[in-house]
Amino acid sequence: MSEQRTGHDMVVLEGSSTSGSNKRLSEIRIIMIGGRELEGKNASGKSSAGNIILGRNVFDVGRRTARSVQARGEVHGRHVTVVDAPGWWWHYAVENTPMFDRLEIMRSPILCPPGPHAFLLVIPVDSVFPKVYRMALEEHLVEILSKNVWSHIIVLFSSIAPYNDITLKNNLRNWPDLQWLLKKCQNRYHVLNINNSDDSSQVITLLEKIEKMVSQNNGHHFKISKRVSAAEKSKKAANEKAKQRILAVNRQRTELQARIRDQEQHLTAIHIVILGASWAARSSAGNLILGEEAFQVDESRTTVSCEVSYARVHGRHLTVVDTPGWLYQYPLKKTSELDKLEIRRSVYLCPPGPHAFLLTVPIATAFNKSYQKAVEEHMGLLGEKVWNHTIVLFTRGDWLGDTTIEDRIEIEGEHLQWLMEKCRNRYQVLNCKKQTDTIQVTELLEKIEEMVMENNGCHYVPDEESNPSTELDLKLRKAKIYMMQESRQRDFLQLLLKALERKNNLTEVRIVLLGGEGAGKSMSGNIILHGPFFENTVLEGFKTPTRTRQCMMKQRKVERWQVSVVDTPGWSTSTLENAKEILRSVTVCSPGPHAFLLVLPVCESFTKKSQQTAYELMKLFGECVWRHTIILFSGHWLKDRPVEEYIECEGEALQELIIKCGNRYVLLSDWGNRSQVKNLLKMIEEMVARNRGENFTLEKKERQPKLLQWITGKTLTEEEWNKREDELIDKALKAALVNHRRRGSFEHPIPSMSGESLSDSSSLFGAEVLNPAVRVSQWLWHPRSDGTSSGYETISTTSSSQDPNNESVRDNILVHQHHHIDMDTLKHGSNMREQKHARSHSL
Repeated sequence: MSEQRTGHDMVVLEGSSTSGSNKRLSEIRIIMIGGRELEGKNASGKSSAGNIILGRNVFDVGRRTARSVQARGEVHGRHVTVVDAPGWWWHYAVENTPMFDRLEIMRSPILCPPGPHAFLLVIPVDSVFPKVYRMALEEHLVEILSKNVWSHIIVLFSSIAPYNDITLKNNLRNWPDLQWLLKKCQNRYHVLNINNSDDSSQVITLLEKIEKMVSQNNGHHFKISKRVSAAEKSKKAANEKAKQRILAVNRQRTELQARIRDQEQHLTAIHIVILGASWAARSSAGNLILGEEAFQVDESRTTVSCEVSYARVHGRHLTVVDTPGWLYQYPLKKTSELDKLEIRRSVYLCPPGPHAFLLTVPIATAFNKSYQKAVEEHMGLLGEKVWNHTIVLFTRGDWLGDTTIEDRIEIEGEHLQWLMEKCRNRYQVLNCKKQTDTIQVTELLEKIEEMVMENNGCHYVPDEESNPSTELDLKLRKAKIYMMQESRQRDFLQLLLKALERKNNLTEVRIVLLGGEGAGKSMSGNIILHGPFFENTVLEGFKTPTRTRQCMMKQRKVERWQVSVVDTPGWSTSTLENAKEILRSVTVCSPGPHAFLLVLPVCESFTKKSQQTAYELMKLFGECVWRHTIILFSGHWLKDRPVEEYIECEGEALQELIIKCGNRYVLLSDWGNRSQVKNLLKMIEEMVARNRGENFTLEKKERQPKLLQWITGKTLTEEEWNKREDELIDKALKAALVNHRRRGSFEHPIPSMSGESLSDSSSLFGAEVLNPAVRVSQWLWHPRSDGTSSGYETISTTSSSQDPNNESVRDNILVHQHHHIDMDTLKHGSNMREQKHARSHSL
């Protein structure tokens, strides 16, 4: 026996011990269960483990186990029955597992009557095991089998190399939910090397552990649920309907093929647009159709804008358009405006129009009510006529195993059957792992040709008169201009802060993360601190979702800053919950945060409702919170696209929020891109410098306002001066932006504020009065070579021909509304600071 301490918990590893007093069973019935990983290792090794137990290759390890399969054998003096059941995706909620797979797992016990003695839960010994895996496991076991299954489970760690106890200990240390699983199974586990069939001792030990567990269960096996008989009836009825569907589809195709032969209308060119949810294998399908690696494919979201590729395939000239996918099971209102525009413009990239839309639907995912709604709404972007030209392309064909797609269509239920009716029973299965299988592509092209015949030889014609490409191109040009303007404005702000001797010298940075549920706050905190400090929330699909329920602060040295990050509970778009706990975030990082990061996911649309909810949240902290707020766009959804394109396409609601935050925003998308984090921390440092080094606090300072006079006769409090100075900086930034766009560069550099030297024009005022603020004023009003000043009053409205987007007209109107720079205010503020400094020294 060995033990491993993690925090306050102790996991006792006793799987290697057996009891000599266990009653030896003459018959042992086993069911192999487990999940599959989407990334990294694909399968858990259930079939291989079953073969090792039985001592021969009875289960096919070359393809996925799609239906429960039984095998028997004599093993070390025992009659052993092993049932290999289908696996599920480890990260899927049970409602997202296809109904066919759920029914097969449910009916697996009837293949070893009167019931199994043991369920072997197979997990690779070096596998990750985050909370989402544990939640998926609980849902699948309890809802498909029953809660009583836990007393019959042994965790079987599959290994492809000689077992090393250190590997398992390290995994338990790294994954607390794996510790939870072992405790749930009363520390029953076994490690099996599935690459070593010669070591019979590992199988003997496993059978002894099963006998020990049966003894602990008083000799009882797992009882088969009454739901299994209902599942059997459903399966038989579905099989009959599947046969009828096959016959109906064959009749339909035969008629269309006859018409093609009679009219001799064979297509020499075919235009295809591929649509579907993200991770539905659209790009992989496009590559398989074209017979080459035309579209990029990896584990991330690869297609962020429409891409077109061409090839000659089976005597036909093919044009294939790959499109960005939408969020799986998300309604249209959550899809960003940028993605909507890309989907709409796809039909214009293969003139005169597409012959076929291939709607990708992965077989490995349940097609439930929310999936149907997402498909219906997103296809609606192209109008009702799109369905006349649509074929459902079932991807991840390897998931079928030895089953038929028709069986799955019937068992999946009304939502997938609705899709079949919408597309007039046009569908094709594509297994992208079989790159050399040209038959599946030939069949697809034939079905496209048949559909075109059904449409009287016509291609799709969009309802809208204007080409969305024009609208998108305009927005992208404006985004590029916006990006350059923001860069120039930030450069100017740095110069201005330097001139005002506002130093960027923070050594400690305190941050509070704010945002909606599932916005990516915890992940953003982990990226900033570069470690798994905050647990990512799990929301979509799970019966018992996990959330950040209370404020939590973590700290780490990042670059040259000591960084403290506070994660907060998320808010809902319909109700503002957890307000008291969110407000407590200020005191958690005492004496107060330097920055609030308002986290917005770039994969979702930002609506007026989203804006109103954000305003309600920020109202908790008071109006001055905006001076300490930066928008943080989270997620890798945009890939290499500038975030400004997303901002421009989303429109007023988001743009107004960004203005409210002083045009401060950053994108945090890549764990390995530390430059994004460094840029964020520098922006926080600049914001703090602009805020005179102050952090945010909820406390209202009780102090007697100091009234000071300057030679102008004006009397201002310190608070009034700070407000006027902030307004002046805002005006200067606007003026510099317009002036820079018009002139191309700053004609007069901001003078040095070090006090050691003056600009050449210091004689205008006299060296004795040229304190830092006055020098900034002097720069703003410095005469240019054409006799005009560089300040606001000289800026004239530029014609729209000079700026295609009319940006200068809009900006100049803003500038003229605040055309006068109050030099006396600058002088007065500087004098007040000097007096305040003198008072502090005298005290």
